[in-house]
Amino acid sequence: MTNGSDSAAKVISFPAPSRSPEKVYRKSGLNKNKEGSVREVNGAVYVDFTYLNERVRETSGLNWNEKNARTVREQLDRIISSINLGAFKFAEVFPNSKKAAYFSEKERLLSGRAKEPREVFFKEYADSWYNLLKDSGRVSERTLLGYKSYLDLYLKPFFGEMTFGDFNPVAFERFISWAKRRHYRKKSIRNESVNKTFVPLKMICKRATLEYAWGSTYNPFFDFKKLPEGDPLEKILPFSVEEQQKLLEGMPEHWKPYFRFAFCSGLRQGEQIGLKAGDIDWSRGLLHVRRAMTLDENGDRIEGNTKNRYSRRTIRLIPVMEEALKEQEKIYGKFKGEYFFCTTTGEQVNPSNLRQRVWIPALKKAGLKFREMKQTRHSFATVALSCGENPLWIAKVMGHRNTEMIIKVYGKYVENAGASSDGSALNETISAGRVTEGKDR
Repeated sequence: MTNGSDSAAKVISFPAPSRSPEKVYRKSGLNKNKEGSVREVNGAVYVDFTYLNERVRETSGLNWNEKNARTVREQLDRIISSINLGAFKFAEVFPNSKKAAYFSEKERLLSGRAKEPREVFFKEYADSWYNLLKDSGRVSERTLLGYKSYLDLYLKPFFGEMTFGDFNPVAFERFISWAKRRHYRKKSIRNESVNKTFVPLKMICKRATLEYAWGSTYNPFFDFKKLPEGDPLEKILPFSVEEQQKLLEGMPEHWKPYFRFAFCSGLRQGEQIGLKAGDIDWSRGLLHVRRAMTLDENGDRIEGNTKNRYSRRTIRLIPVMEEALKEQEKIYGKFKGEYFFCTTTGEQVNPSNLRQRVWIPALKKAGLKFREMKQTRHSFATVALSCGENPLWIAKVMGHRNTEMIIKVYGKYVENAGASSDGSALNETISAGRVTEGKDR
């Protein structure tokens, strides 16, 4: 608040007395020589005064009679005194007023005080946070899509009308219970996904804490534990070389080079779909991974950057990789489209269609249990490690920063580490598998 002289209320100039008894009554007796006035409006006692240079007209909640009018007049006198002393807080006296939030914000601005957690609503701040993050370009379009989905489907519907002051472990447990009862695409949310919703929520809380200088005293996540998740290693279901050959046999000829290259290179699906003819240096035997097909914040497929700077890499092709690319070059030559791997009509590959029309039927035909297409990447890593390939080479081909992920995720598949450091062991294993396949025929 400002000092008393700056915020002192001014006497309202009322119209001259008319035929209305109520207006005459306001000009004399009860309100004589007083700042502001008590008056009757539709049979109720109202106060009328000036605060922060604005007229205030609020109901007392009492019916109009002599006793109630004088009681409210005494209360108004105390309000005027509090205003003159610079100690008046509008929302404390009129908590149900439509202007409570308006005057609270005006009081805060005049005092120079930062907003408290109970004064900042989550929905408005979350929208602001998202737009700033989007404009900053700090995260990929795919990450923005994830954050937007969590905000729109879960966080804003539940926390939207709450303030940051309402956040605590109890509120979070109620959110989890609510989220578990919701169904998206006819499925309930998994523990892993619930935990992921807390990633943007924590980011938003952290930014609000910094912006409003709430300090270490504001920690709504204290003593809150995330939900238990399944073992991530259980999601790794690699194909053996024999299974790979069996799967490839049942695929249409057009798609064999695509999946053969996926198995022997370990590229992410978006990276492989985004390859262009110019990314292959045939004379030097190199493949440049410079982009990846991804989704924007609206779920539309776009050409974007690789997952991180380590994923932007150059791979020296081993013979089995080059062989698969040579097979694909014949297919690409028929269409000369924008992307090296293409559909049967030369268009860009759509992962959903590829999964439904090619991958799943091939699995069924081969008599193999269902596994996602990303298992081609896992298969590359596990087979390479089992062959004894150097984890550093594997990490570079896969686009990892170092061997940490390789050892942590795929370490159990190491049987003879150190036998090779250039892909030759992997090449021999896959090539041998093909020779065996030919003999069996």
